[in-house]
Amino acid sequence: MGRYNRDVGGYRGRRTITDILKFIAAVLAVLVVVVLGGIFYLQRYVVYTDEGAKLELPPFLQFLRWEREEPEPAESNTPPDLSDVSFTEDPSGSVSEPVSELEEPAGFALELPVSDVVSGAAAEKLAQAGAQALILEVKDQEGRLAWHSGRAEADRAQVNGSQANSDALAQWNQGEVYTIARVCCFRDNSIPYYYNKLALRVSGGNWRDELGLRWLSPAQEDAQGYIAALCGELAGLGFDEIVLEQFAFPTAGKLDHITRGENYDAAQFTPRLESLLTQIQQAVEPYGTKISLRVGRDTLTGAETSSGVTGALLEGYAFRVWMDEDGLLPPLPDLLEPAGITGGTERLVSIAGARTEGSQLFQAVVP
Repeated sequence: MGRYNRDVGGYRGRRTITDILKFIAAVLAVLVVVVLGGIFYLQRYVVYTDEGAKLELPPFLQFLRWEREEPEPAESNTPPDLSDVSFTEDPSGSVSEPVSELEEPAGFALELPVSDVVSGAAAEKLAQAGAQALILEVKDQEGRLAWHSGRAEADRAQVNGSQANSDALAQWNQGEVYTIARVCCFRDNSIPYYYNKLALRVSGGNWRDELGLRWLSPAQEDAQGYIAALCGELAGLGFDEIVLEQFAFPTAGKLDHITRGENYDAAQFTPRLESLLTQIQQAVEPYGTKISLRVGRDTLTGAETSSGVTGALLEGYAFRVWMDEDGLLPPLPDLLEPAGITGGTERLVSIAGARTEGSQLFQAVVP
C-alpha cells in the first residue's frame, strides 16, 4: 500500500486575469495619489510670466526644476568670469591729481579666490606671479558673499559667507598689499527670490536677464540700502578699493517685459543711480576706501541708454573707470574726454588679454 504524503498542501492555482487587473489598479491608484499630492505641494512655487509658467523652487528642491535651459547668446554685455585678473595701477592716486604727482603705484595685480587668503596661500601665489596687488571677487552674480555679512537678507537667502572668511580678510587687509574687492551689485540670483519687493519684476514673477538670472531693482530703496551696507562692511574689513559691476539698470535681455512703475522709470534711471552711489560713498568714507565703476564701451559712446549711466555720473562718482579692452576703434583712452571724464588715462583700468582654451587669464594695464 502506498505511503500517504502528509507534506502536500492545498492546491495553488494560477493567477487569474482578474487578480492581475486588481493589482494594476491598486498600483495606479497609489501613483495618482502621489502625483496629485506633489502637484498640490508644488503649486506654491509656480509663477506666471510673459513667457509662460515657471517653477521657482527653494534651494533644497532645485534638483526638481524643469525650466528649459536657454542657449547662451553669442554676444552679451555680461562681464567675463575673471578667475585671474591682473592690472597695473596706482592705489594712492587722487582723481584730481596728475600722474606725475602720484605716489609709487601698486604695480601688477592678480585675482585669486578668497580661499587662498583664508588658507594663507595668497602671499606665495602673488610672489610667484610677480604681483604686488590682489583682486578678490567678494559678491558674485548668484548673490553669494565671500564674507559674513550682518545683513538679515544674506542669512535668509543663504548667501552669507563664514566668519572665518571675514577674520582672514580683515587680517590680510592689515598688511601692505593693495587689495581690491569686486562686487556684482544688482545682478543677484538669490535675494530677489526671497525678497520679491526688492526685485525687477514681470507680471507674476521675477524678471530674468539673458543669462536667466534675477536682478535687484536699482531703483528700490531697500535694494540700494543692501548694496550700500555691503560696501560699508567691505570697507570696514580694510579693502583699499571696491569695483562695482552691474551697478546700473540692465542692458541685455527682454527689457520690454520688465514691469513699469516707480522701480523702472527710464526718466529716473540716472537720479536713482546717483542716490545709490551717494549712499555707497557715505558708507565707505570713514575708511578711506575708493569706489570704482565698471562699464562697457557703449556706455561711453552713448550707444546704450537703458543703464542710466552717463559720463557725468562716472566723472562725479568713479575713482577709476574699469573697461574691457575690445580692440575696437577708437581705443578706450580716446573715449574718456568726449564722455566728459577728466583726469586722463590714470583713471582708466583697461582689462585686456585673450581667453584661450583652458585658460582664463586676463591682464589690465593703466598706462
